[in-house]
Amino acid sequence: MMPIKRIVIWGLRTRYHTHRHIHKAFYENAKKLGYDAIWVEDEEKNAHLIQAGDLVIAAEAVGKMVPEKLKFEDYKLPIKNSVYYCLHNYKDIFKEKINKDFLLNLKVYMNEAEKADQKWGPATFFDSKTRTLYQPWGTNLLAEEFKKPVFNNNRLVFWIGSIWNNALNQGNIEEIKELKKVLISLKLKFINIRFIPDWLNIFLTRISRIAPAIAGKYQVEINYLPCRMFKNISYGQLGIINVRKFKDILGDSFIDGNSIGKLIENTMSLSKEEYLNKVKAQQEIIKNYTYKQSIENIIKAFN
Repeated sequence: MMPIKRIVIWGLRTRYHTHRHIHKAFYENAKKLGYDAIWVEDEEKNAHLIQAGDLVIAAEAVGKMVPEKLKFEDYKLPIKNSVYYCLHNYKDIFKEKINKDFLLNLKVYMNEAEKADQKWGPATFFDSKTRTLYQPWGTNLLAEEFKKPVFNNNRLVFWIGSIWNNALNQGNIEEIKELKKVLISLKLKFINIRFIPDWLNIFLTRISRIAPAIAGKYQVEINYLPCRMFKNISYGQLGIINVRKFKDILGDSFIDGNSIGKLIENTMSLSKEEYLNKVKAQQEIIKNYTYKQSIENIIKAFN
């Protein structure tokens, strides 16, 4: 087994980017699991903290507070002997400097993962040739922290997170418009909230009538698995989504529907007992999609 002395989460400690939530989950869960762990900003002054035996988890995120790295000198993460590097979206100009035995490419599950030579689960794959681990981000709660299933009769539907688009049309604006129309027809009120702490995210999700995790067209096409879906289930709500890959994961507990309207209609038609039983079934399945499993998969890939 690889001799991990410590887990280091590198970057997005003080700078905001949506990927910061993932770094936060890795750090907090590593601590809960008993690992010696630190989380530091991607700055030259922190380079001395990287030591032999460390497992570094880092992502090359680009945003308003995080400029793009265009050359090797832009990287502040030091390359040292006997340090294990688990890197998400890092450029080859950096990765090519690392001994391949100490490098792991970390990617989310999408259709391309199916080409990997090893299947570790319905949505977890490892490609030994490219040393790439594909896995969903999952929920930020550990299995023992999952919340009790809930069923509400109110008219509120909270959407925690972004409604967005970009030049490549990869966002969810049109799908959320459709979702809003469906909810209005059912006399349900859609409420979008961003930039809230985890405890409030859990609270608002749990008091919602339903908690859909509708994905944009691009995410549906590539079978991207939003962490919102896993989180909502772990928070006690029924997972509802238009990404078909989730059927492979959830089996009979998957809510089917060939449109957003049909998904919501099928969900609203469930009795309280049926709703709660499906939540329980979904929770049993996604116990394998926590950051505990993510960290274990990373270690397994290195071994």
